[in-house]
Amino acid sequence: MDSSVPSRQLWPSAGACLAGWILLTSCAEPTALGRLRSSDEGTAQEAILELTRRGEAAIPELKALLDDSDPLVRQRAKTALGRITGQWGSDGSGILWKRSLAEAVGRGKPILLLQLFGSFDQELC
Repeated sequence: MDSSVPSRQLWPSAGACLAGWILLTSCAEPTALGRLRSSDEGTAQEAILELTRRGEAAIPELKALLDDSDPLVRQRAKTALGRITGQWGSDGSGILWKRSLAEAVGRGKPILLLQLFGSFDQELC
């Protein structure tokens, strides 16, 4: 190491690193779960759609929100779970309803085909 260059000039201070980290994290896009907490209903609905598109992979994260202190967050999580599982109020641990035979085939599980009428992914159908 060249003794003519002080070591302080080689490494940024811890404060500068912390300030940079805070700036980077504050600019990060909020996750779909974070957007469920939004006061803007449009933002929350977009988050529900995104989580629904993720499908069964989003169930563990949504189940964690069922115990949230905010009733609106719990209701939004139930809505997303209902759309994924095909059953409103489901916690995702029971039966996962599929909307077509093509979706259900090839999962290595028995298939029970029921033809039901109504929107069972909504609270009142």
